[in-house]
Amino acid sequence: MTDNELVVDEYKEELFKNFFAQLPENFKTAEIHSQIRAVYDFAYKAHYGVRRKGGKQEPYITHPVSVALIVANEIGLGISSVLSALLHDVVEDTEYTREDIASQFGESIANIVEGLTKITNVYDAKQNTQAETFKKMLLSIPHDARVAFIKIADRLHNMRTMDEMPDGTRQIKAGENLYVYVPIAYQLGLYDIKNELEDTSFKYAHPGRYIEMAQYVEATATARNELISNFKLSLMRVLVRTGITCRLAVITKSLFTTWSMMQETGKTFQEIDNYQTVRIVFDPETDEEDEIFNTHYRLYASVINNFPEKTDSKRDYVLAPKKNGFKALVFQVMFGGNWVEVQILTAEDDMVARRGYSLKKANRSGLDVLKQNLQTFDPHEDASDLMNRFRSLSSISTIFVFTPKGDILELPKGSTVLDFAFAIHDKMGQHCLGASLGQKIVPINYVLKTTDQATILTSPSTKPCPEWLEYAKSDKARQWLENFFKQNSEKDKSEIVRGRQEFNKLMRDNRVIPNLILTSKILAHYKLNNNDELYRKIARQEISFEELIDCIKRIKSIIDGTKLHRREGNISAQNNDRNSRFVEIDYKKPLLIDKNIPYMLSACCYPIAGDDALACTDEDGVVFIHKRECENARKLSATKGKQTTKVIWGEDIEPALASINVQGTDRKGIIKDIATLLFESNIGIKSIDMSEDDGVFVGTILLYVTNTSQLDIIISQLTTIQGIVKANRINHSGDRS
Repeated sequence: MTDNELVVDEYKEELFKNFFAQLPENFKTAEIHSQIRAVYDFAYKAHYGVRRKGGKQEPYITHPVSVALIVANEIGLGISSVLSALLHDVVEDTEYTREDIASQFGESIANIVEGLTKITNVYDAKQNTQAETFKKMLLSIPHDARVAFIKIADRLHNMRTMDEMPDGTRQIKAGENLYVYVPIAYQLGLYDIKNELEDTSFKYAHPGRYIEMAQYVEATATARNELISNFKLSLMRVLVRTGITCRLAVITKSLFTTWSMMQETGKTFQEIDNYQTVRIVFDPETDEEDEIFNTHYRLYASVINNFPEKTDSKRDYVLAPKKNGFKALVFQVMFGGNWVEVQILTAEDDMVARRGYSLKKANRSGLDVLKQNLQTFDPHEDASDLMNRFRSLSSISTIFVFTPKGDILELPKGSTVLDFAFAIHDKMGQHCLGASLGQKIVPINYVLKTTDQATILTSPSTKPCPEWLEYAKSDKARQWLENFFKQNSEKDKSEIVRGRQEFNKLMRDNRVIPNLILTSKILAHYKLNNNDELYRKIARQEISFEELIDCIKRIKSIIDGTKLHRREGNISAQNNDRNSRFVEIDYKKPLLIDKNIPYMLSACCYPIAGDDALACTDEDGVVFIHKRECENARKLSATKGKQTTKVIWGEDIEPALASINVQGTDRKGIIKDIATLLFESNIGIKSIDMSEDDGVFVGTILLYVTNTSQLDIIISQLTTIQGIVKANRINHSGDRS
């Protein structure tokens, strides 16, 4: 044996020794040791000489070993899953085949490895390969969920070792995680893994925002830790008097979840009252459900008798557990001038809340529900549409609504009467008029809240109309309505597609780049509400090409003649020599944006120069720019990551539209003061919209700015105006950013 071979053998043995020592105790039998050793030796030989990408260049075998440990210790799967995790990259990355694995380790393990390999290797030039990959993974779950569990473990270890990878790779993987793997982990009840995936992905997907949130946490850490420590001491004194053996734990939300809550609610970090939760964990003295239920409420009564409870804050997930298995009493109490969230749950349910399973109960309720939902998915459905449907199932926030008989239905937060009707029965949804909430009659778009008891009102003459899609928030209601309208609007849809293609061809032939200002003025000229109406009229030849080109030329001459209103896609003399193709992107390099590049700023998020943004092209070759934190950008990163690239903003950028939300106390002349400030700052104003209620006003300002620095200055100056309490940038959908 040579010296090199001796070193290799020592490394191999030391790695296995450390690996086996870290496995749970139920793996420490002679039979299992023999199985694991055989598979380990096979995997080691298969990956021999290969090193992982990145700065550390570790032997590749460290990756499957780490994935196997996650599968065993953090997900809690059995021996077959651990063996499959050790082998999960063998067929994909080495010369060994599925048949080699089957002959040595059996069909069951070979099937799992084959499933993992098929998910990874979905290549079709005509389809979106990433979306197809995720579709295949989701549809595999009802048949063998171990494939999805191992993929999550694989992704978790990749993110733990992602620092040395190229920025582009990190961005793509982070986008995939936030769009796909995090929702799957949540539905499976893998809360600890979900949190870690969220924050590592947040770090790479939105580095600026991540740093901001980390700074918020650090700046408030001393005061927050002191508050929680003092509350735990006071709470323990109360719990001791109950005679029930308890322990206290502090659960911290992920930075990404907290940041998302801030965007959704407009609250500051200091105003988020459940960033940290104090969890009361107890061991029941009996397995009787009634006694366990009573213990929850004995502890709850002791807490609220000593600390003031926040009105309407209690959520009884003991009586109605969440779909992913979470089972606890959740409420908020006042301590030290702050609201603190408290959870009460058993030790077994605490384990379920963190890992999705318990040692006493082998079944995973989250997995059962996910399997049930996925079995309704059409395997022939377009991959992107299927992913959107899955995302709508993945709402973390839910409400519980009572039927007239007292049954409880769980719905996504924000659900309406229409969603509730479809949750009861399709026909009830189809003919829904509204609902009765006690003595109050409410319409179908009324947003329900937890503990509402609703009686659905129907009429045979009531039929769905397109507006219903705006009211439907649940997947079941949306899916039924989409199918209904799809069956009744295939002709209309084909007209829109044909009209859009004809419109874009007309633009290319005349070397005009469509942009938001141009298209909005075209719609205004023809008194149309949206692009679909325009495309429909073009397809039906209700608008002739000659008439449309004449209209565009007149609009363009006005836009080009007014510097203030020139925006992202306007054509200058420099563009006149362009051919009919818009622009080709090298996705391996960042795209430099300046006035010579034809592009469109997406109306879903209103990006402006200075934003962390990505670029992509649509099927017609138009370059679109999205803020990276935009939901559509996350989707693009996850499903078309290799067809997106980072944006670098040039110096010479035309003014772009931004939106600011302002709040404060109303007074005479405040709108005049706002307009004067903007005029003196040489800022173009599109609109100022204000509404007042009981002396408090909320308003939206649409204006044209050159970049984020200029916008920040304007926001800062607005807060100096008497009466304005808060000013925030918002995107087109109204979410604060």
